[in-house]
Amino acid sequence: MKLLGGMALGALASAVVLHLIAPSHRGPHTRLVAEDASAPLSRVAIHYAPSSDQVALGVWRQLFAVLPPEVEVDVEVAAAGDFDRFKHLMAADGHVDRHLGRFHPVIVGTTITTWSRDRYAALVDDAGHGSILAPPRLEAPTPARAGDARSPFAISRALYDREPLVADIVFEGGDLAATPNLVFADVNLAGRNVGHGPADRASIEREIHSRLAQHLVWLGDAVGDVPRHHIMMYMMPIDDHTVAVGDIRAGVALLGDTPLSLDDVDVEAARFDHAAEQLAHQGFKVVRVPALVRAGAGSYVTYTNALFDKRGDKRIIYMPTYALPALDEAGRKFWESQGFEVHPIDVSPIYHLNGSLGCLVNVLARATE
Repeated sequence: MKLLGGMALGALASAVVLHLIAPSHRGPHTRLVAEDASAPLSRVAIHYAPSSDQVALGVWRQLFAVLPPEVEVDVEVAAAGDFDRFKHLMAADGHVDRHLGRFHPVIVGTTITTWSRDRYAALVDDAGHGSILAPPRLEAPTPARAGDARSPFAISRALYDREPLVADIVFEGGDLAATPNLVFADVNLAGRNVGHGPADRASIEREIHSRLAQHLVWLGDAVGDVPRHHIMMYMMPIDDHTVAVGDIRAGVALLGDTPLSLDDVDVEAARFDHAAEQLAHQGFKVVRVPALVRAGAGSYVTYTNALFDKRGDKRIIYMPTYALPALDEAGRKFWESQGFEVHPIDVSPIYHLNGSLGCLVNVLARATE
C-alpha cells in the first residue's frame, strides 16, 4: 500500500508540473528572459561605477576572462569617460584584452550603482524580439539609486530605439526568476508594493499574468515565511522540473569554527525549508545546496544567485564563491552533481553589500539553438 501511495503522489506531482508548463494560446506573447541554462547566453548588461572598483572590478575581470567571447556586453555608465576607463581596465587584463569589441557603452547620464539586475526585467516575444520592462519610479534614498531608475530607459533606447514598458507594480529584477515556461515570484514582491498601490497577491498575479506568457509559481503566504531577499538568493530553477534551494543547516555545518556572524539560524533555516516544502508540494523535485545568511539578513552566502549558460549539450554555471573553502567546494560539487561545468567567480569583496554574482549581471537575451 505504501508503494502504491508513493506512486500516486509521484503521478500527482508530475501532473502538477505538466499542467504548469502546458502551452497556452491565450494571454501575452512576451516572456521573461530565462535565467536557467536552457539556451546560450547571447547578451548581458552590467553597470560600471568607478566608485565600486575596489569591490567589483575583480568580479568583472574573472567573469569576462571565462565568458564566451560571442556574448555581447552592454556596459551602462554614468558618462562616456567611465566606459573609456572600464575598457582601459579590461585591456590591462591579458585574459580579457582580446575581446574588447564585445563591450558596448550605454550612457545613463547620471551616477549609478554597480547593481544592474534589479533595475529592470528583460523580455522576449515569440519572434525573438526583445524589450525592457521597468518598474514605476519611486523616491530613492541616494543619488546613485535615483540614477539607477534611469537605467531601463537608457538601455531600452540604446538597444530598441524606444521607451521601456512600465509595470503597474513596484518590482526589482531580482524579485523574479524564470525558465522559458515558468516564472517564479514570492510574497516579498507583494510586500514591496505596500504603500505604493495594490499589494495583495491577486493583484500582483494579475499584473504578472498580463505581462508574461510563462506560468507563475508563487511562494509564501505572508512576508517572513520564505527568505526575505530576492528570490534567486535562496532558490534557482534548474529546469522546468527541478529547483535548487539553499540549506542553512548544511551551510552552518560546513562553516564549522570559521568566524562569521550569522543571522538567527533557526529562523532563517525555517524560511528556506518552507520555500523547499512549497515547491515540493507544487510538484517540483527539490535539491538542496548549502547557504548562509549573515547577521543583518542582507548578505547571503548563496550558490543559486549565479549566471547560467549553455554551449551545445554542456550546461555551465558561473558560480559565486566567498573565500569560504568548505562551502565553496560543496557548492562546486553540488552543481557538478547536477551536470554543470562550474566556473568559480570570487565575490568575497562585494557580497557583504547584500548581493552576489546574479545581482551584478542582467541577462538580456539568449540565443535560439
